[in-house]
Amino acid sequence: MGPVVAWSEVERRARTVPPGPVVRLGGADDLGVRGLVTDSRTVTPGCLFACVRGASSDGHRFARAALAAGAAALLVDRPVPTDAPVMRVPSVRAALGPLAALLAGDPARSLRLLGITGSNGKTTTSALVQGVLQAAGSRAGVVDTLGARVAGRHRHTGLTTPEAPELHRLLRWMLDAGAESAVVEASSIALDVGRLDGLGFDVAVFTGFEEDHLDHHGTAEQYWASKARLFEPGRAAAGVVVVDEPWGRRLAGQALVPVTRVGSGEDADVRVLHWRTGADGTDVVLADDVGRHRVHSPLVGRVHVSNLAAAWAVGRRLGLAPATVATGLAGVAPPPGRHTVLDAPGSPTVVVDYAHTPRALEAAVRTARELSAAGGRVHLVLGARGRRDRYKRQDLGRAARAADRVWLTNEGSHGEDPAEIVAQVRVGLLGAAAVVSTELDRRTAITSAVQEAAPGDVVLVVGRGHETHLQDAPGAAQGPGSVHLDDAEVAREALDAAGTDLAS
Repeated sequence: MGPVVAWSEVERRARTVPPGPVVRLGGADDLGVRGLVTDSRTVTPGCLFACVRGASSDGHRFARAALAAGAAALLVDRPVPTDAPVMRVPSVRAALGPLAALLAGDPARSLRLLGITGSNGKTTTSALVQGVLQAAGSRAGVVDTLGARVAGRHRHTGLTTPEAPELHRLLRWMLDAGAESAVVEASSIALDVGRLDGLGFDVAVFTGFEEDHLDHHGTAEQYWASKARLFEPGRAAAGVVVVDEPWGRRLAGQALVPVTRVGSGEDADVRVLHWRTGADGTDVVLADDVGRHRVHSPLVGRVHVSNLAAAWAVGRRLGLAPATVATGLAGVAPPPGRHTVLDAPGSPTVVVDYAHTPRALEAAVRTARELSAAGGRVHLVLGARGRRDRYKRQDLGRAARAADRVWLTNEGSHGEDPAEIVAQVRVGLLGAAAVVSTELDRRTAITSAVQEAAPGDVVLVVGRGHETHLQDAPGAAQGPGSVHLDDAEVAREALDAAGTDLAS
């Protein structure tokens, strides 16, 4: 819980958010406000209720309910009939970050902040950077797709980057737990709608780019521009940018903060000279301004090479010794659902991964091929998320053509017809040499793939990674329309069953 903040201080902070007038209606200067809330169902006594306009609802409609539940005052951007204290601003959304910071006690001012953005690799890179910081003796928290973690404790978050009030509360929680640093995964949507406003990052990281989330952004240009906001002066002091593709090179060239370029080309400041990946992990040889360095990581897969190089660059940008950075990288276990490798004697290898974009899928299939034995086959379990980025479904099918066997299945339809989703993915597989089957029951698809695969084969299950609930109803989270289903758990059960059959 944050401090009690005087109403006059709330007004003062609101006036720092341009542009436009701030009007305070009612409430004495010393009226105490504790906490900022955007959901009337989570109001706590004495809080400030922010009436946020969303895509499908308007918080102003819930102002009366929030006051009845104990809110001390309202933050609005249009008139609301009430006698309660009101702060009227040009945009509630624009004021949310700065006011959330104030009402959490400005925890970010006492933390070294690292921000990670990119189409793929954000969660893994966040974990690697946290490992580097902790190897240097700095207790570090992390907020990413897997939730918030610090000092062995974990909190669930519903979004990759939480809304500003929750994010600042998490930073306060980390600070109170003794954290000196925090790594924050910065999604493009969060940057677009201002969830990260009010934060200043010591280093911002760009892991790479491909078209995604166009259902929100509309165009690839707007999607890229949202990510580029993380590298604006005042938001970040320095940047680390992977430059192995044009969007990264463009960002490195346009950013108005100092940038460390990471890649395999001659122009990279941190250059990947050589790498090897296999079941025992990944080895990378890097060159920077002080020489060559060998890095070993237990992470499996070529997709992690640039993640390791980017995390190395962050550590060096922060002034850490090469040996310290290498130790930190070597100590980071694979995050759940990021090339999670499961195996058993006499059975195929199973890889569970979050890959949900065409380029990430291509890389995952190549890694699966590299993990297979000579003559081994790659069996792919693939779907696509409902109500999200319909345009990329055929491209996922095209990326799947490199597999030998493909099981098309439901990945969570969110109210769409799962058979129609799978049919759209299948278009990209037309004419492929791969044998393709449709099995909409995901549990059955994973089990069947494991049962059909031989020792030396690899079963690659993609799209959901760490997720433990399959969502078929619109807006389902873990309620109606959501069922428990953990891809790794199902795969392990299938491997165990196959081992029992072999022993009998």
